[in-house]
Amino acid sequence: MGTLSVQNSVFGGLNAVLGAASTADKFNNDGKLTWLLFVNGNASARTLTIAANDADKPGFGTIVTPDTVVTLPGSGTNGGLAVVGPFPADRFNDSNGQVNYTLDTATGMTVAAIKLTPYS
Repeated sequence: MGTLSVQNSVFGGLNAVLGAASTADKFNNDGKLTWLLFVNGNASARTLTIAANDADKPGFGTIVTPDTVVTLPGSGTNGGLAVVGPFPADRFNDSNGQVNYTLDTATGMTVAAIKLTPYS
């Protein structure tokens, strides 16, 4: 499992650096402004599964929350470009404040974790 470094996008833009994706990666998540940018260089679509946390609610007990599954397009659709997120912390962050995801196949996949820095 690789840990992605979160890149900050500012008002002036970001020349995002995409790295090779693995079949299991994680990244630090603020719960509001962090998202993933994928580029699939392969013609076949890929399946992204984002691990979710079950919710504990008083009076209801544990509510099972399903993982989120996203189909990432192959290179023939939008150049294989996909944006996923943001990721609400309560639903997706593990005990270390990170989001964990898996890909069915990482061949030809690149990824960047990007945080939008609000303009002030």
